Amino acid sequence: KAYFKRLAASNMAEHLALQICTFLIWTLGVAGLTWLFCRYGIKNRTEGAGDDYFAGGRALKWYICAGSLMLTNLSTEQLVGLNGTVFADGCLCGIWWEAGAAIAMIVTATVFLPRFFALGLTTTSGFLGERYDLTLRTMVSCIFMVYYAVVLCPLVLYTGALAVKDIFDLSVPLWVVSLVIGLLGAVYALTGGLKAVAVSDCLNGIGLIIAGFWVPIAAINALPNGLSTL
Repeated sequence: KAYFKRLAASNMAEHLALQICTFLIWTLGVAGLTWLFCRYGIKNRTEGAGDDYFAGGRALKWYICAGSLMLTNLSTEQLVGLNGTVFADGCLCGIWWEAGAAIAMIVTATVFLPRFFALGLTTTSGFLGERYDLTLRTMVSCIFMVYYAVVLCPLVLYTGALAVKDIFDLSVPLWVVSLVIGLLGAVYALTGGLKAVAVSDCLNGIGLIIAGFWVPIAAINALPNGLSTL
């Protein structure tokens, strides 16, 4: 019995080491590639510091915008919270949250974004300010900021910290993990601006697609008789 306990502990340590190495290699790799793309691969079309920081110098390619749009719509709110809710309830209607979002993203990319770019706008509140007045723009901006600060960001940080804590079997308080995740996100967003966020989103989106295909294939291969087991 003691032998099997030591064997189980050894396997858990190996798996944990593999997870940590994979996490660090991927995270540092995305950071390095993002820096290279932002520094040498993307040339700004405008000289203004505001355009460079908030609009990526208006030089982002369509595939970077597409990857960023997809990853902007996906976070631990969906990957942890929504999946966990569907699994716990056994009700697949929650999937419509993301299925419907796909339709919204298509409409956004084909209808709204071209008009925004043609008008030189980058935000919904900016469009409302042009269409109506500064008062409405300010009100909508405040609503968005309060929603993100009070509702969305705390939820994303909590679910992300919960996933990291469970995956790496950390014994530190949950708020510490949330703080570290928030600080890391703030560092690359504040130092790199929208360009760094969009490029890193696109790279992480590629990894997410690869993992999304690999997980069901690996799960099927792990079955005793493959697909026939189902």
